[in-house]
Amino acid sequence: MSARLAHPARTRGAAGFTLVEVMVALVVMGVVLVGARAMLGQVADDADRITAAAEQADREANADALLRSIAGRLEISADPQREVRFEGEPQGARFHSWCEVPDGWLERCQASLGIIDLEGAKALALRLSTGEMIPVRRGFQSGEILYLRDAAEGGSWVTSWGASITAPIAFGVVVDGDTTIIRIGERG
Repeated sequence: MSARLAHPARTRGAAGFTLVEVMVALVVMGVVLVGARAMLGQVADDADRITAAAEQADREANADALLRSIAGRLEISADPQREVRFEGEPQGARFHSWCEVPDGWLERCQASLGIIDLEGAKALALRLSTGEMIPVRRGFQSGEILYLRDAAEGGSWVTSWGASITAPIAFGVVVDGDTTIIRIGERG
């Protein structure tokens, strides 16, 4: 009988977990949960950054499309009473065009495209006589606007366009060495 009393004590201890084993398991689970939380937090931060970048890209694409449509409807006139001229400098251009209004039709508007300081950085912005200011591109170091006088043999670009009843063929927006060419519509 004395042999039976010794064996039950050993089998009972082998069937359960010791306090040390439980504590180690809890620590390991805690480390796994903290790591998972950090990983999920990083994934959420990345998703927020991707969403913000996509929204910015959409805004710039919409602004670029608006600029191209307004430049495509540019209007000039030889009528001295209307004073509809195109004028451009390296930092900006002023012209008249036809702008869409909320009711769905086009109305004459005055537009200016310029390189401005916006929120502590340089930006290319389109201003309309309707009061809207639309940033087309933001956050660059240097920029200028060039004007295409003649497209023959690779093009003849100038840095300014005096107030004239003629418009350039296109203007080129040079931002940090990258050039975007915007074709001007019918020219008078």
